[in-house]
Amino acid sequence: MKWTAAAALLCLVAAGCAATDVAREVQSAVTELVATEALAGGRVGVVVLAAESGDTLAEHAGDRGFATASNMKLLSSAVALQTLGEQFTTTTDLVARGEVRDGVLLGDVVLRGHGDPTFGEGKAGDAALLAFVEALQQMGVKSIRGRVLGDGSWQGEETLGLGWQWDYLDEDYAAPFGGLCMAGNVVTVRVRPGTSGPELRVLPVLEHFPTVAVTQGAAGSKTALVAHRVLGSDEIVVRGTIAADAKEQVLQVAVRDPAAFAAAAFLAVLRDRGIGVDGTSLEPAGPERVVASHTSPTLAAILRPLLTHSNNLYAEQVWRLAARVAVGDASTAAAERHARSVLGGLGVDTAGMVLADGSGLSRRNLVQPRQIARLLAAMHASPHREAFVADLPVAGQTGTLRSRFAEGPARGHVHAKTGYISRVVCLSGFVHRKNESEPPLVFSVMLNDFTCEDALAKAAVDAFVQRLARAAGW
Repeated sequence: MKWTAAAALLCLVAAGCAATDVAREVQSAVTELVATEALAGGRVGVVVLAAESGDTLAEHAGDRGFATASNMKLLSSAVALQTLGEQFTTTTDLVARGEVRDGVLLGDVVLRGHGDPTFGEGKAGDAALLAFVEALQQMGVKSIRGRVLGDGSWQGEETLGLGWQWDYLDEDYAAPFGGLCMAGNVVTVRVRPGTSGPELRVLPVLEHFPTVAVTQGAAGSKTALVAHRVLGSDEIVVRGTIAADAKEQVLQVAVRDPAAFAAAAFLAVLRDRGIGVDGTSLEPAGPERVVASHTSPTLAAILRPLLTHSNNLYAEQVWRLAARVAVGDASTAAAERHARSVLGGLGVDTAGMVLADGSGLSRRNLVQPRQIARLLAAMHASPHREAFVADLPVAGQTGTLRSRFAEGPARGHVHAKTGYISRVVCLSGFVHRKNESEPPLVFSVMLNDFTCEDALAKAAVDAFVQRLARAAGW
């Protein structure tokens, strides 16, 4: 008994020494990060916790508010999981207004969305639209005396986040959100050299073709193309030059009105399948009815690209979906209130937190490193840990961290969410221990207002995380 007690005491002492060594190494890493010369004049916030105990191992400005960039997606994903559950799905409905007489639908066809951010994307999107066409054909519809409309009202009127910058509103990463989405709410323009000049293909197929000012240069000449949408309009302009031997160039432009865009894309599919639409506006000669429905992927499936590849549209949709389902309101104000309530239930002190969007594109967001770290620790202890942690990018291997941590102890051992907008670099996540029986380290690093090059700011963060990985035993 004495030997057993002595051995146990020795183990406790050894564990205590090891924990002290880890804390010392973590504190040294934080001190080094804060003192990085390239970050002088900027703001540095960092918190490192032990995942299970929640003990703070080191911090600097952990209770100050920082712009989050895409670290906001950690909050959006957690709120959606806690509210909706991993198996949640939603629908996009095909609605017909009016009766069918002699093969003519006397009324409008409506696409009505309920917040699915994936509708109309890829082969699954093509299949969904064709299924809708087939549903009309099974009703005997050969032509439509009415309009094709898009209805995204279920999610409310907002389509842009608070504080989004005007100069990126046509970029694919800033696509507007809404109750009805189509193909990521972006137009894809493919340009390739042809025998008699440049050839353009637009997806989805639309009635209104972009304005094209593209010339084809000689083989070996420079290829430089841009596509943009005129601010406040639906007009897309493609300009530049493409070499005669260049590969196909792919350009993407965010649309202005997601619901109208969805209706235009479905109209093109209807006409391609031989169903004429005359666009007449008339009172329907009969009741409104749901003809067909398309079910979204599960929330867990949506979160994979959201977190791994930092999909802004998906992030905007899921935190608004959570609010719409929970409180009947998907506005930014309601989504913020709901998110704060859910986060508070996870043990996160939300005092001082400001949530202006779900993606992190807005500079109005203010979140503390301590709040993010506490959230990460809570999600590690939650039933949704696997869906949350496994979908985060892996250092040097997947998603937005594939090209970072190409070597060193962090590679393959860190799951973390990146974040970047101009003058903002963030990285928050988990450093797994070499001893698998030990819980991971939880960290949140937030840099704001630095004046050095972005690459230097990211390098400082990466060096810090490499030191955390060494402290974790790698």
